[in-house]
Amino acid sequence: MNVTNYLTDLKSKLFAADNWNKITLTRQWTSTVPSKAGVYVLREGTEIVYVGETGNLKGRMNDLLDSRHHTIRRTIGKNLFSNHKGFIQATTKVKFPDEFEILVNKHICNNLNIAYLAVELGRKELEEFIEQDIKKEIKLNKRGKRKPR
Repeated sequence: MNVTNYLTDLKSKLFAADNWNKITLTRQWTSTVPSKAGVYVLREGTEIVYVGETGNLKGRMNDLLDSRHHTIRRTIGKNLFSNHKGFIQATTKVKFPDEFEILVNKHICNNLNIAYLAVELGRKELEEFIEQDIKKEIKLNKRGKRKPR
């Protein structure tokens, strides 16, 4: 099997209709995610808005609970609430003010669905394979293609 076929097969498994779940942003929810390396995608409506790869899916889902630990939370907060009175941008060291943390949580839980797939070989390649198809105007990923090590 060539690389493109391998990535296409993984993408099909990841995007399978029965693989999509609501996000509830609780420790109980993250406890259902396997502690395996893999790739995850976030969808708003029918559009993929984010793809990420990780060495530990459960750990990364725990990161979704805190704006200091996941860029998608900071991006959502900035995109949706930066013009609101009292907004202070979250960083890797500081959360949003509580009212904005609540708004970001509500947006994620009410508008995004997630799919993930354990992937032992080719996580970075699968992430980049999927990311190239995300429409630029809705893309929540911050960085571009990674440089080879």
